[in-house]
Amino acid sequence: MPTEAYDIVVVGGGTAGTFAAATAASEGLDVIILERKSADEAGHIACGDAIKGTSTFPDVIDRNYLKSESFTNQRIQRAVFENPRGGSVDIDFADNGAVLDRKRYGEVLIEEAERSGADIQYNTVVQDISQADDGTVTGVHATRNGTTYTYKADITIDAAGALSILQDKTDFTGTYFDTNVSYSQFCSAYREVLEVPDPVEYDDAIVFKPTDELGYLWYFPRTATEITLD
Repeated sequence: MPTEAYDIVVVGGGTAGTFAAATAASEGLDVIILERKSADEAGHIACGDAIKGTSTFPDVIDRNYLKSESFTNQRIQRAVFENPRGGSVDIDFADNGAVLDRKRYGEVLIEEAERSGADIQYNTVVQDISQADDGTVTGVHATRNGTTYTYKADITIDAAGALSILQDKTDFTGTYFDTNVSYSQFCSAYREVLEVPDPVEYDDAIVFKPTDELGYLWYFPRTATEITLD
């Protein structure tokens, strides 16, 4: 089984993973991001289509570049929550928020992590954790293009999202980690970008709408006639 060694292994190339990798790599550490998606699909997830801005982001990335590349509607001033029993609640933002081109946003974060010095391996599916006899996590095992690799590291960061298998694979005996998480405690997400013939009703708000069945819908106005539905 091929083995690679790093200071830090980050599982997942999303927002948390790329910021963690960029932060560590900018301090001179040898960092690898393991991303299960292909290079073409990496950075693309459903949901997370609006943010309040970049002012609170760590400065390890070029925030102006992120904004110019991935922000669409930057006039979001409020959130509207519709009640299934009628009526709605408006919550005003102190500062304007922005709707994202979510795929481009994710791509820029990966670019910035690499610019900071982190490496990334795509099509790499982490399947198990590696632990020493005393319980210390020493890395992960992952499959890429049909070959299983061992990635050794002083620190392993689980940034693989809600469906990560790492907490199920890890022996947390003697730790204070909360493992009482049921698989019923997660949700599925879907995204569609629609072009409509007339300007949308809400061009300055993100809108939460309950659905007839279990679940809900988020409405993100990207332009006057283009909306993202999650």
